[in-house]
Amino acid sequence: MNIWLVHPFAGGPGLGRHYRPFWLADAWGKMGHRVVVVSAGFHHLHREPRAPGPQRINDVDFWFLDTPRYGRGSLGRLRNNLSFGPALRVGASAIAAQFGEPDLMIASSPHLFFISAARRVARRFGARFWLEVRDLWPESIIALGMTPAWHPLMKMLGWKERAAYRAAGRLICLLAGAEPHMRARGLPAGRFLWIPNGVSDGEIESALTIERLAHPLIDRINQLRHQGRRVVLYAGGMGPPNAVEVILDTASVLGRTRPEIFFVLIGSGTSHGALKQRAAALANVEFQDEVDRSIVHGMLHASDCAVVAFHKNALYHHGISPNKLFDYCLFAPRSVIACEEPALAGLGDLVTARCAPDDPAVLAASLSAALDGRARARDDRVAIAQRYSYSTLAARYLAEPGDRG
Repeated sequence: MNIWLVHPFAGGPGLGRHYRPFWLADAWGKMGHRVVVVSAGFHHLHREPRAPGPQRINDVDFWFLDTPRYGRGSLGRLRNNLSFGPALRVGASAIAAQFGEPDLMIASSPHLFFISAARRVARRFGARFWLEVRDLWPESIIALGMTPAWHPLMKMLGWKERAAYRAAGRLICLLAGAEPHMRARGLPAGRFLWIPNGVSDGEIESALTIERLAHPLIDRINQLRHQGRRVVLYAGGMGPPNAVEVILDTASVLGRTRPEIFFVLIGSGTSHGALKQRAAALANVEFQDEVDRSIVHGMLHASDCAVVAFHKNALYHHGISPNKLFDYCLFAPRSVIACEEPALAGLGDLVTARCAPDDPAVLAASLSAALDGRARARDDRVAIAQRYSYSTLAARYLAEPGDRG
């Protein structure tokens, strides 16, 4: 089968975050399908802009569309997002000439502005059209307080959301509890399929030899542990959706009651500077800049526990699927998440413990209990991660409803 996976912010080796399209395409290729990932030549998650046209990256074919560059301003980013759909329609013939006409078009939605264009291209070639939903739009923007519900842009996104649900022959969603929300907005019965994020088969293999990896940041964690510290690692984004400030407040609590517990936070994001300022007086916290995934995995392995926190928000009742949860499970000996119970639906086996959100004292107690308890054996963690391997998820993704097991 010839598959076009269209994702404006697709990542991968040398590209940046959002590896899911790369890993799915790699797995489908190994299953015998021909796959091309169609993405923007420029977006804010790219490590560097890509020239428009075809590129092959680690045996996965990409086609980058010519999209305008932008800086920190939201208007430039909106212009870039709006340009992706027209660029796809214009470039579709060239993509088909290079990789063949699609049998299946999958539109993966970090935003909704290109969905109607992807559907038209699929119709032009007589291809099936599927939609992959990563976040609920516009609800995510509204619930996180970024834009009010009355804003005309939110009204337009709501209309696009309903149209996309009605048009999709199959809707693949990363959020386990989102089907009622989608059914209420026009998704026909029987089309919803939950496929969370996962881990690549190569990373599962690397977990068996991760202790051989050398890097100064891994040495730093080992140094802290040799000094008698218990290292808790946060690795991920540092923006408004991530409750990193709660982790810092937890570090403040534990600095008084368990001074041997030390927090290392690694990542980037719009709140990075403000978070560093918030932690300036904390002697048990340090920040590190974003590094390659493999180095983060080595740091997780060297640490005592990994932590992630979400705010209390009805948005998360639909579910969550952060990449870090799967990385934590595979590489860290323990992991603790602060979130409401519905958020973790279907993913409870990934973590050592869950506690209530937005309460530093509760998170401090949960981390203390996890650190005082036994670490999870690597074989057990690998066995859990294998259930979320991209080879497994990719097969479920394409399987007919009666064949998913």
